[in-house]
Amino acid sequence: MDADTPFSADQDILVDANIFYAIGDPSNSQYRRFRSVVQSAGVVCKLPQRVIGELGGPETDRVRTALDEGWATIIDVPSPTDGDAVAASDIAKRTIANETDQPEHEVEKTDAILAGLAIQYVRDRSTAGVIVLTDDKPAKKGIKNAVRAQGYTDTIAVHGLEDIIGDDSGDSMRLI
Repeated sequence: MDADTPFSADQDILVDANIFYAIGDPSNSQYRRFRSVVQSAGVVCKLPQRVIGELGGPETDRVRTALDEGWATIIDVPSPTDGDAVAASDIAKRTIANETDQPEHEVEKTDAILAGLAIQYVRDRSTAGVIVLTDDKPAKKGIKNAVRAQGYTDTIAVHGLEDIIGDDSGDSMRLI
């Protein structure tokens, strides 16, 4: 499983809140598998402040454990100063609005910001690449559209949890 991960140590990994909701708390097998893949790849997941807020703050068990163990860090999202980053956020927001039949001003800001943040990381940090992790299908489509429109498909990828830890329906949450 670890050999199949898209992670490499020279990439920045930006994580949406829904990934941490999906893996559950540290006693959950999905959490343990995710942590193992991240640590084996030698990457640190970057959690924007907005994501931390959506997760209930830095003291929630799932976040505190990741921070204490050093495989996640909280980042402040800079004001977008790069024109491509601003345009990417706008493209993502429009796509998400179309996918969800919502007005653009009602689209969750974090999802659109992740698109711009990924581009800003590539441009400002001269990183080898960025991976955005989200299981939100409209957000995933919006970020992918933005990345493609801005010409960053060689340096920015969008993946979901299944791409990282595989599909183990034996420990998936079941909604009743």
